[in-house]
Amino acid sequence: MENTTKKYGKTLSFLPLISYLLWTVYYTIVASKSNGPSISFDHMNVMSNMMHNYTGLFITLALASILTAAILIYFIVHIARLKDMMPEYKIGWIVFMTFAAPIAFIVFWYAELKNEPSEINVYPDIA
Repeated sequence: MENTTKKYGKTLSFLPLISYLLWTVYYTIVASKSNGPSISFDHMNVMSNMMHNYTGLFITLALASILTAAILIYFIVHIARLKDMMPEYKIGWIVFMTFAAPIAFIVFWYAELKNEPSEINVYPDIA
């Protein structure tokens, strides 16, 4: 794998985690507006604040999920095309990335893509 492709792979592997962290920060900010340190817990205040911000929360979470799904497909295709990787490892990586996507992408990049040689044996397609 070329160095520029490795850099793109590194960027791609960190994007889902960053997007989910940004969503978490956004959610925390929205939730903290209704429960300040001097305000006692008021259920109606919390719910009205969340209702006013559902669109933003939904859009940011949807974008993070779509980004994660696209990168998952990209890495699955990359794994499926590798000739030298044993099928058991391929299945293991695919299952790991499916269930722990944001963290698994980073682990996959450090474990496999970072040290991958510039010339690798790949299948022409995944069929």
